[in-house]
Amino acid sequence: MGAMVNMMRYLSSIHRWLIPFGLALLLVMVNVSHTAAMRPTMEDAVKAAMLHNFVKFVRWPATVSAPEKGNSLVLGVLGHDPLQEKLFKLAAEGGQAPLVRTLQINSVQELANRKHELQVLYVSRSARADIDAILRVLQGAPILTVCDDELFAEQGGIMNFVRHNSRIRFDINLDAAKESHLQLSSNLHDLARVIVVDGVSRRRR
Repeated sequence: MGAMVNMMRYLSSIHRWLIPFGLALLLVMVNVSHTAAMRPTMEDAVKAAMLHNFVKFVRWPATVSAPEKGNSLVLGVLGHDPLQEKLFKLAAEGGQAPLVRTLQINSVQELANRKHELQVLYVSRSARADIDAILRVLQGAPILTVCDDELFAEQGGIMNFVRHNSRIRFDINLDAAKESHLQLSSNLHDLARVIVVDGVSRRRR
């Protein structure tokens, strides 16, 4: 039926754990307290949907072919993990705004050579050991960096997913976003678990 239909089935099947934020379309935190652990495939599907919707609340500089101007968005995926597969499936389904194209990147060197093609980079679990090198390569580039490592934002990435009080949450680093010439909507500020600003991690709730 297609990745997006499957995604909606995922979300429908766990509706009692979804907490709407009142943002456009879909941006959710997922409460998993009613299960010993959410099935990894379901959790990854929800994270992929969240990431696809995060981009609606990011503004790129005028010099970038950005999605808010009606252009497609290029999402690079460095490394391999199950969440990567969900991202590819959502992008392949299409039919959403902005249109997302995916680009598999297999090494930090390839990232250095192709970073000019990207607006977003998802750092997969298999690439976590290279986070310092990845951030050096992307320093100052207008690329939204996202990772499934709960320390990523504090290490200098822009956004990461994290489980907190049995919910899937996210942290953001406004310093890193500013350095990358990106503006994150205040909606994201309001919903983040931790915000890093002026070098200080501030836990919101």
